[in-house]
Amino acid sequence: MKELWTGRVEVLTPPNDLGDTKAFTNVVTWASSEQEFKDQVASVFEEYGWSLIGVEECSPVSALESLNEELSEVVERAKGYPKACIYMTFHYYPSKPT
Repeated sequence: MKELWTGRVEVLTPPNDLGDTKAFTNVVTWASSEQEFKDQVASVFEEYGWSLIGVEECSPVSALESLNEELSEVVERAKGYPKACIYMTFHYYPSKPT
């Protein structure tokens, strides 16, 4: 059965204003397994021309002991949308292509 999952994902995007292309962000989406979470995120990101590099700390929201304020707000938004795949702020790090 699908439930809300969250994870920290690393993504490859076109260069930002500084030329960096790699970032990480937290994502909330509906899934029934870690693999389905990865597949859902990769599918949505591909629509934007982004590539999923990796996933860390992926788990059902219900398994978390606590949620920070931002994550809690995103989870509440996602509850009403069965196809939701909501990503938060992108945090770019030095990764200019050579």
